[in-house]
Amino acid sequence: MTPIWYAIVALGIIAAIINFSIAAVRRKQAMVALVRILAGVVSLAVSVGIVLGKAFRLQHPTLQWQEVVIGFGVFIFAVLLLPSYVGREDSSAGKKVTLQQRAARPANATIRLRDANSDEWVN
Repeated sequence: MTPIWYAIVALGIIAAIINFSIAAVRRKQAMVALVRILAGVVSLAVSVGIVLGKAFRLQHPTLQWQEVVIGFGVFIFAVLLLPSYVGREDSSAGKKVTLQQRAARPANATIRLRDANSDEWVN
C-alpha cells in the first residue's frame, strides 16, 4: 500500500469520526443526525473497502491515480460538505444582524443619560 492509500484511509476514518460525533451532538435534530450517521457509514465503508481490497490484492484494471484523486475529492465533498446543508436555518426567516451592527453596539454596554433632555451619556 502506498502512502496515498494510507492518507485516504486515514481521512476516511477521520471523516467518519467527525460525522458520528456531530450526529451524537445533534441527536435531538433527527434529520441532521440521520444524514450524519449515513455519511459516517459511507466514509467508514469506503475506508474498510480500500483496506480489504489492498489486503486481498484486488486490482482494478482501468483505475489510474488521477481518477483516485478526483474520486477522493468527490468523496470528501459528499461526506463532509453536503451533510452540513441539512438542518441549516433559513436566513430569510429572521432578521440577520450584520457584523457592523454588532460592532457598533457592544452587548455589555450600559448607557445612562444624565439628564433626560440632553444627549450626554455616562458608562
